[in-house]
Amino acid sequence: MKEMSQSASTKDKNLDEIKVLISVVDSVKCVQDSTDSMMLQLDQLEETLNLLQSQNMSKDSQHKQSKKLQDEWVNLKKLAKDMKKEISPLVTQETSKNNNAIAKLEDDQKHYTQEMKKREFYKYECGKEQAVEKLKAVYSEIADFETKIADYGYVAGKFGNPHLIDNAGKQVEVIKLEVNNMRGLWEHISNCQGVFEHNQTSTWEDLEPAEMEDEIKKLQKSLKEMKVDKRCNAYMGLFEEIKRWLQFLPLIAELRDPSMRERHWDSIREKVKVNFVVDSKLTLRDVYNLNLNKY
Repeated sequence: MKEMSQSASTKDKNLDEIKVLISVVDSVKCVQDSTDSMMLQLDQLEETLNLLQSQNMSKDSQHKQSKKLQDEWVNLKKLAKDMKKEISPLVTQETSKNNNAIAKLEDDQKHYTQEMKKREFYKYECGKEQAVEKLKAVYSEIADFETKIADYGYVAGKFGNPHLIDNAGKQVEVIKLEVNNMRGLWEHISNCQGVFEHNQTSTWEDLEPAEMEDEIKKLQKSLKEMKVDKRCNAYMGLFEEIKRWLQFLPLIAELRDPSMRERHWDSIREKVKVNFVVDSKLTLRDVYNLNLNKY
């Protein structure tokens, strides 16, 4: 009880320090929560000594010690009650301060979410490598939010408002989900661009436009299923590029038709103003760069 009494007392303690104040709050609560169990133990001790006394098996010193323990417990309960009253204004003050900090944190998170939408990793021209680096910075910023949530949540819990931090916790999870989804989008963008590049290196003689089209349709399906903001530039950039490929490949299939004659190619050369040769050296990139979709 001596240790509990020292913990619950405010003597020689700087209560302006939140950790010290919380320690006293915890000690006072511990005394209050222990009342029933402590009273039961003291009653059992007294009954046991009375039984032993009836059989001439107890000592006076034991009864004195039992009485001392009961007095100490009464004093400890009074101390806890007094300390609770003494620290009540400080608890109210710190509770208000912590509540305001949580409210500000929620506002900061909302502003952060809005501003995050303006960052470069939402833009298609950013490129995967740069986008991933910038997303890593966001994870570091999220960690700062989580540290504040842990600190404010701890204080809120100690002062009886454990759920006050819930909204901030939910909001940071939304931010994390958004960032993870954007990272997934950039992985998909990189995968698609790899497929586009591989297709463009194919020579005219080795082209399989139908197979290419099927593969790109699968990439399009995966893109549409992604849980990202479909209005963001990064999504729209890939969507439009896939769309161009799905317009381009059926045209390639027509150009590879056996019925194509040199006069047909001459007509195309005249329209695009480029003199190209259809031979084993011609690649799909050469044809793609002609922008035939415009004609």
